[in-house]
Amino acid sequence: MKYVEQIKSLLLAFLVLLSIVFTLLIWNYKPEYETIKETQIEEVLVGKPKDLQEVIKPYRLLYRQNDQFYGTVSSTPLKGLYKHLRLWQVYEMELIKSDLSDSKMNEMVRTNNRITMFYNEEIPLRVFSNLLSYNENEIPDASFTRLIIDWSNVENSDQIQLLFLNTEKRLYYRAYASVPDKDYFMEKVIEPANDYSQYVEVERDALRSLYVAKDPIQLARDRYLAVDIKPDLFKKILFTDLKIVQRNIESSQSERFTDGTSLMTVDSQNRIINYVYPTAESNTPLPSTRLLKDSYNFINDHGGFTMDYRLSYMDIGRHSTEYQLFVQGLPVYSNDTMTRLVTTWGEDRIFRYRRPYYLMDTHIDGVQRDLESGEQIAESLRTNNKKLFNETEEIVVGYELTLEESDQDTDLVLVLEPKWFAVTNNEWTRLSPEETGGDEFGLE
Repeated sequence: MKYVEQIKSLLLAFLVLLSIVFTLLIWNYKPEYETIKETQIEEVLVGKPKDLQEVIKPYRLLYRQNDQFYGTVSSTPLKGLYKHLRLWQVYEMELIKSDLSDSKMNEMVRTNNRITMFYNEEIPLRVFSNLLSYNENEIPDASFTRLIIDWSNVENSDQIQLLFLNTEKRLYYRAYASVPDKDYFMEKVIEPANDYSQYVEVERDALRSLYVAKDPIQLARDRYLAVDIKPDLFKKILFTDLKIVQRNIESSQSERFTDGTSLMTVDSQNRIINYVYPTAESNTPLPSTRLLKDSYNFINDHGGFTMDYRLSYMDIGRHSTEYQLFVQGLPVYSNDTMTRLVTTWGEDRIFRYRRPYYLMDTHIDGVQRDLESGEQIAESLRTNNKKLFNETEEIVVGYELTLEESDQDTDLVLVLEPKWFAVTNNEWTRLSPEETGGDEFGLE
């Protein structure tokens, strides 16, 4: 028994030494890992992504100087004006009035030395601020439908006023901006307006005025050869697991794709794609700023603004946005096909997406058309359809798009016919030139 304690001590020392050895082995162990190959995610684009300013565009610039109105729908001066907006230092934005009358709005537009930018839909200030150099942290949670640029004092103070009018909510915010190069601003933005078309104000009793071209308008009836975006590209964009997507041909002009939870239909006759993901439907309130950003990002991430599409409508309650097709600065409407991109936002993802998949390719020919002046159309409407005259929000020239088959069975021709339209609650009525009584026009 006299060796028991010695044996215990030796055993303990051995265990301690063994523990040290194992610890060192663990510290110095370097396993051979296999190289993990990075998975390449295929980016599918149907067009080129666009900047926000290319999608949030006004449909008209209206200048007031020397007691005359001059207007344009051309994208070129608008692009130049947006370029200047980015250079201005904007400050002191504040709410000025929240119960603006129609007569006051009319007065603000007809004041000399002002540009009015007309938008189809309310634009959230927190989205539009991306186009400005705004040096204050707090941007009001508000929106506007018209932006008035007052340059009355620019030559004396290098300062302009920005008036953000919301014609629906009857309020306006005012801000100031410093112009870094007033001479360049006057030369490039203001002076060219003298060469734009003359406009007239059509006044209405206790209503907002209409602004229309003073002289008759000459535009071409154009024909373009259409080219299709392959619907298979949208299948890759909209479905997450292509292996389980099943295709079902319903007819020679219709097919369906489904993965069991979502559905995409293709109307090959009218060139329309309709996608829905039912489980994403949501009634959760969604602020207008987030709705606009989500819809814009969704479409832009796959290059979906394939032509000149501009924000034209938002339904906050239904989480819906619409982007209208424009050609040569004019809106395009059709009974034959879609001319809008329509999104409905769901639970943190797209719920519904409806759009055309054609593009305007080769210009085939053009035949000149003579349209009445806006002043003639407005006065004829006042005389022949008083109800529509009082209800309409705008009278504009646009294109009516029709489809026709070409000599080749597989080719499609897009025909753009210039017409006058009346706009009421996002609905467009074609105005017949003979009596201006208004033809109901089921527009997309």
